[in-house]
Amino acid sequence: MWIIAAARGMHMDIERRKFFSTPALLVAVVVFLLVNVAAGFMIKTARLDLTQDRLHTLSEGTLKILENLEDPLALKFFFSRSAARDIPPLQVFATRVQEMLEEYEARSGGKITLSIIDPEPFSEEEDEAVALGLKGVPIGNGGDTLYFGLTGRDTQGNDLAIPFFQPEREAFLEHDISQMVYNLAHPDKTVVGIFSALPIMGGPSPGNPFQMVPAWMIWDYLETHYEVDFLQEAEPVPDTVDVLLVIHPHGLSDKALYWIDQYVLKGKPALIFADPLSEYEARLNPGAGEEEEAAADRLLRSWGVALEKDKVVGDLDLSRKVTYQGRFGTQTTSYLPWITLNADNIDRKEVATAQLESLNMASAGSLLQTEGAQTEFIPLLSSTRQSMMIPAEMVAMQPDPVKIMSEFSPSGIRLTLGARIKGPVSTAFPEGEPFRVEENGDGQGPPLEHLTASEREINVILIADTDMLQDGLWVQVQELFGERIPIPISGNADLLVNALDQLGGSPELIGLRGEASRFRPFTLLDRVAREAELKFRSKEQELVNRLDETERRLAELQSLKEDPESPELSPEQEKELETFLQEKIRIRKDLREVQFQLRRDIERLQDWIRFINIGLVPLIIALAATGTWLWRRRKDK
Repeated sequence: MWIIAAARGMHMDIERRKFFSTPALLVAVVVFLLVNVAAGFMIKTARLDLTQDRLHTLSEGTLKILENLEDPLALKFFFSRSAARDIPPLQVFATRVQEMLEEYEARSGGKITLSIIDPEPFSEEEDEAVALGLKGVPIGNGGDTLYFGLTGRDTQGNDLAIPFFQPEREAFLEHDISQMVYNLAHPDKTVVGIFSALPIMGGPSPGNPFQMVPAWMIWDYLETHYEVDFLQEAEPVPDTVDVLLVIHPHGLSDKALYWIDQYVLKGKPALIFADPLSEYEARLNPGAGEEEEAAADRLLRSWGVALEKDKVVGDLDLSRKVTYQGRFGTQTTSYLPWITLNADNIDRKEVATAQLESLNMASAGSLLQTEGAQTEFIPLLSSTRQSMMIPAEMVAMQPDPVKIMSEFSPSGIRLTLGARIKGPVSTAFPEGEPFRVEENGDGQGPPLEHLTASEREINVILIADTDMLQDGLWVQVQELFGERIPIPISGNADLLVNALDQLGGSPELIGLRGEASRFRPFTLLDRVAREAELKFRSKEQELVNRLDETERRLAELQSLKEDPESPELSPEQEKELETFLQEKIRIRKDLREVQFQLRRDIERLQDWIRFINIGLVPLIIALAATGTWLWRRRKDK
């Protein structure tokens, strides 16, 4: 038996040697290389996306756009590889752009043809790139020019281009490409009519007609995505308008509000940004005030909604940090009226808001459904329960962030900052249409048809803030070749465009947005810091109040002296001053203790987070590996 076993062992040993022989290993290497080369050609676009937000996977909106393509499109991707040979990050980004474009081509069902072009210097390809609107960037001292853009052409010969792929806009790569594809496939843009009391398109400053202000970046966004019609307040909304955009209705005339009323009563969609306090307007005209019964309030109330008057929303959990010059020098604190909404404060069920990650708002208002309203009130944006209503006068002129913080008292309810309004309504102008249409210039035209009730359910999205459209709250602007390149820092423009797309009937693009901010804050750390800061600011405000009171008391005592010009203090003044100094020392000691406790709590929490991320996970792996090794050793024994 042992002879048979030995023979079998020798046979297996011989087979094993044959298997690991040099020719066999060479064959294995060749097969390995062939498999990899074949895979590179056959499954080039296959990938496994393990990112939390699936950043490298085409969205449903893009897939729907590609699925609905009727006519073929020709895309040309230009990238100067030789000019970018010394810029590895740009090469990596260009690879991602090319792979994404190849994914578009693969998913288009043959409707998209993609050409990859490397425009060499002084070549016909370089001339073509320039002719199609691409921008070349000089690289190095050798005179090389880098082209990195995309052009598209439809069957009618219409051309569109992305002049240069900005690395800073990498998060919006899919959006930019899909926007171009969609515009090529749908050359007729949605018509957006605009009534605005704020100078979003630039021009003379409302506070100084002799000073010109530049257009807001939101205006460039609107002109890029839509056919824009800036409406005249004295004329009705044309029938060609697909969706109405109203910015700051409280600054519009009664005529404009009447045309808005009649347009909405026809059942046509409207997006409205209203505001109890426009910080932009307050800066230009601090003393401006509203009527007790503003026509804009009457218009909103006819829709079953009210914008709480002369108060703005402050939120401790959502507040942003600001630096300001206070009584004790430059300080950094949370400013309650400036808030950043996150996914928990944005309705994920509504199409217009489902993809949004963050929104920046400033001095926003609170929307309420009126008693007996016939309309449906659907909240889209809301505060946390750590919120309160702040008198507008505390914010309008020289706001004191510490004083606002010291008077914070949470309401315990979630305040509505944006809502959709649907349902039947009546006119806000029951007296009828007082204007007449001119015919042949004689001003004797027949009166327009006056609607007293809605022809069908109204469809209005109302946002209780206008300042969120200002550049500083949502975008950083960079100059490139004399053009302004927007780098969004929040989803404010996405909210505007999403809502207009949905109201105007092009919802495919909505799923492409909402990637402006990938910032993931440490919410627990922020909560601990804000709670400690709230205690600290209360103590600080107590010190300020006592300081003001003592200074007032000292002034009174000074006025009672027999010789007011004498620099010497009276015994009463000296006693009062000594009392204050003792209180000041005691309160400053308390302030230091609160600050110390704040730092200690945050540092302790940070230490735990570092331990969990840096120490605990490797420790668990090491323990698991040690346990496995001990188990195997015991099993072998």
